Amino acid sequence: MTDERKDKMSGSAMASYAACAGKYQLEITCPPSESGAAAIMGNRIHSYLAGDKVEPELNDEEMDIADRCHQEYLEIREAVGLGDPDSSTIEKRLWYGDQWSGQIDRIDHYGDDTALVVDWKTGRVGTGNTAAENLQLRAYAVVVKKNLPSLKRILVAIVQPMAAKFTIAEYNENDLIQADEQIQSIVNAALVPNAPRTPSPDACRYCRAKAICPEAGGVATQLAEVKADIVTTLTNDRIADFLEKAAVVESFIESLRAEAKQRLQDGQEIAGYKLQAGRTSRSIDDQEALVAKLAGKLSVSAIMCCSKISLPTLEKQFAVATGLKAKEAKVELESILADVLTTKTSAPIMVRAK
Repeated sequence: MTDERKDKMSGSAMASYAACAGKYQLEITCPPSESGAAAIMGNRIHSYLAGDKVEPELNDEEMDIADRCHQEYLEIREAVGLGDPDSSTIEKRLWYGDQWSGQIDRIDHYGDDTALVVDWKTGRVGTGNTAAENLQLRAYAVVVKKNLPSLKRILVAIVQPMAAKFTIAEYNENDLIQADEQIQSIVNAALVPNAPRTPSPDACRYCRAKAICPEAGGVATQLAEVKADIVTTLTNDRIADFLEKAAVVESFIESLRAEAKQRLQDGQEIAGYKLQAGRTSRSIDDQEALVAKLAGKLSVSAIMCCSKISLPTLEKQFAVATGLKAKEAKVELESILADVLTTKTSAPIMVRAK
């Protein structure tokens, strides 16, 4: 974990602590994991939404996600009907004693007794639950109340524009007492020496200790012993059980490979494996310069045949040109392009039912 967390428990991982009490104590024995591309993108978008200068500037995809987050935030404010906040706290870490903390994306303050807590989720995989069910937001409500004891009403909202519509939940004083008891029971269970580890998709998904977790490795061994030719004979309940185990194993293997790659990069030797140079890709960053350089050799229409139009970028440019708000510009542009706009729906995907 980061130095700012001081190797203490984090409110953002509260659901995984609830799913696997032993996760925390095993994780703190591991060095911080390297951030992947999705995490880096998420951090950049969070910084932008916090009002920080981001270098390099957000690309089209990042800006589109940031714009959607901001638009949904405005819709949330309209839905809760509290008007403009008196003040806001952005990206601040709050502590519950010295046991755990939570870095909260945004807290809007309304007088001394009401607050709105907003959490940005920028990925394409949603939380799978509502704000009322989400243990991270419940922990945030608890830690906000701990730091601002005069609060009598705390609203929490998940903004996840790439995965699902935002949801809002409200905690009154009695709700906050019950939430505090639940969160502290999760924390206390995780701090018990040799707390049991129980691998599951929810517990293992972001756990940086899964590559060294004996229990996760045990699930992998169990699954490896299953012969593929029996799959068609399994009952639906047995298939569901194996799918849960498969999700744990996939997460374990992903972490195992990442750890092996890091050790090879550090100069260590792993029998049978070596690093190979990555692929080289080419791209054109300045399309206006491209057209100018090929003028007289290729027509604009010929160049356009080689290009793919980014609809989010086109919508943004259209909004600037027309002065419309982002959502209005999207609707208007879709109307104009109705006869040339193709909408495709991919094949159904299987997801876990909560």
